Amino acid sequence: MIRITRPPKPRELTDEVKGALTSEFKANGTAVWRKDWIVDTLLSATYNKCAFSEMRLNEEGKYMQVEHFHPKSKYPDEVVEWDNLLPICNVCNSKKWNWDTKQKPLVNPMDDDPKDYFFIRNGRINARSVSDKKATDTIEQYNLNNSEQLRPVRCDIEKKIRDDLADYLNHYNQDTAFWASKLLKLMISSGRKSEYSATKATAILLDPSYVLLKQKLSNEGLWSLEYETAEKELEFCALI
Repeated sequence: MIRITRPPKPRELTDEVKGALTSEFKANGTAVWRKDWIVDTLLSATYNKCAFSEMRLNEEGKYMQVEHFHPKSKYPDEVVEWDNLLPICNVCNSKKWNWDTKQKPLVNPMDDDPKDYFFIRNGRINARSVSDKKATDTIEQYNLNNSEQLRPVRCDIEKKIRDDLADYLNHYNQDTAFWASKLLKLMISSGRKSEYSATKATAILLDPSYVLLKQKLSNEGLWSLEYETAEKELEFCALI
């Protein structure tokens, strides 16, 4: 999970339209939020990812659902309230359902900075404090450590990054320019637009091989603005 900037409300969602859609939902339960201009705008804010798991949506059967952060069953007047909507995957949406977020708050990445609540280790998202109910409830209710579909993927990502960085370091002196370029490409490809960017960024920044590679590049005057910019992007995404 990474911090998300809430996009501007679609121009189609006027007060009149919002009122009509809300009334329609209250009358017959129609999925009035399934409008292309709602779905597409939400997806653009997260680069086509689930706002919680960072799973890439709408590919390989990973269909997007619209999350009503405050559940529509309890707060029907917010069924198309723009500040209440996020894109979500089925894994994250399968458990939370009617959890009353006004009575028992959860972390909303469009309103909260996940860095304040979580860190990642060994593919698992952890609360910074076990006494922080908002953090622990978020992990539980959004199923963020799902043992079949989320945590194994994160573990695989972490292993590949460790292996790649070790390989870059082992071969660095044989062809410095080539392996330095490989490192930069890995860093750039792990930014906020990438799937599971929090996992990737954390794995890179905490890896001993990365630290040594950065030191070598710095000592040789090769740690350029490109690397600095890429690292800042990783720092934005990482849950350390």
